[in-house]
Formats: sequence, C-alpha cells, structure tokens
Amino acid sequence: MKEPLQLLPLYEQVRRSILAGIQSGQYPEGSFLPSEPDLMARYRVSRITLRRAIGDLSAEGRLQRQQGRGTLVTPSKVQQTLVSLSGFSETMDGLGRTAGHRILSQGHDANAPRVRERLAAEDLIRFDRLLEDGGRPMTLETLWFDAARFPDVIEPVAAGGSFYAALRDKAGVTPAHSERQIDVGFASTEECQALKITTAQPVYRIEKTVMDGAGTPLAFSKLTTPSHLVTYSIKT
Repeated sequence: MKEPLQLLPLYEQVRRSILAGIQSGQYPEGSFLPSEPDLMARYRVSRITLRRAIGDLSAEGRLQRQQGRGTLVTPSKVQQTLVSLSGFSETMDGLGRTAGHRILSQGHDANAPRVRERLAAEDLIRFDRLLEDGGRPMTLETLWFDAARFPDVIEPVAAGGSFYAALRDKAGVTPAHSERQIDVGFASTEECQALKITTAQPVYRIEKTVMDGAGTPLAFSKLTTPSHLVTYSIKT
C-alpha cells in the first residue's frame, strides 16, 4: 500500500513532486529547473530541504547540477548493447529517437600512424562529429576510415549522414564484427563545451574497431559520451 504523501518526510514529498513534474512534462527533459528561490516558494520549503530533494534526484540520474547554469533535467538514458553492430542512427531509430551527426571538422589525416596501420589505410580520412539525440549533444566521435578504399562514402558522411548506411549503400559493405575498449574518465574543457556538461561529469571513453566478415578492419573511432546519457548492457 502506497504511503500517503503527507506522511512522508518533507524532502521526500518535494522529491516526488519534482519527479512527477518531470514525468508529466512540466519540467521537460533537457531543460533547466526554475531557480532555487522559485522552487522554494513553489513547494514552501527551506533551501536545505529543497537541496536534499534535488540531491536525491541527481543521485538517481534524473537531474544534473551544472555550475553557473542551474539544475538540468537529464534526458532519459539511451539503452545500448555493447555487442550490437547497429550504428548510432540505427540504434536511435530503434528507440524512436532522432539521430543527428554534426560535422565539426574533417580532412585527410597524416598524423595518426597507429590508426593508419590498424586500418592498413592508403589515404586516411578523419571526421570529428557531434552525435546528437533530438538536437541535444550526446557523443563526441572521431571517425577514421580509408578514403582510397571507400571514396564514395566520404560525401554522405560529410553531409551528416550515417557512416554505416553509407558503407552499405555506397560501398556494398556491411559490418560483421566490432571490438570495443571502454574506459571511464572526465571530459576536457573542450569536450565539456561541445557536450554541454561540467568537468565533474564522468564520461565513457570508447575505442571501437569495426570489421567485415573476414575480420578486415573497416573503420576506427573514438567516442566520448557523458555517463548520465547512456546505459550499456552485454548480451551473452
């Protein structure tokens, strides 16, 4: 039996009221909560009580305090399977979300000998992209592939399209395997600016190599994603 709201501690009443506001759309995902004085007046509580309620919701991943900006209502987490071969666009489409690829920079890369060796590339090309969820920053990606091997893939990727789709449609190649290495750390100042997070926000750092059915590498990428945006699972 659910405990009556008025019998709960005051901070828990406020926590549940704010959560109900998030779920109803009163406080939309990706927006900032009203200021502390406004919330204190709305819920008729002290700053200490309000901050405890917000602290609990932040610990649950529903809110995120951002220094100098306020308290962000975090988007619901994207569920991703680590062994999946779906690209970003395919994953987001399957979740009913809108994927976007914003090109930050691109060009032929002569300064990545280890990546060139990994891909056995004749002409290594690099794309720095911001992957977006409904227009909101989600992941910073650096993508490399061999321009000499996949010349027809360059234009659609440069236009903001899916690399996997371009690989299939323009080169007739479908990824069959991938290897991922995952670490957790903190974002640099430049990454924070692009992802709209603070330096205190943990991020996943993933290095991914995509291969064809014969095990030949097709592309290599480095991805940085704030941990509050994604939940990774493993299927065995």
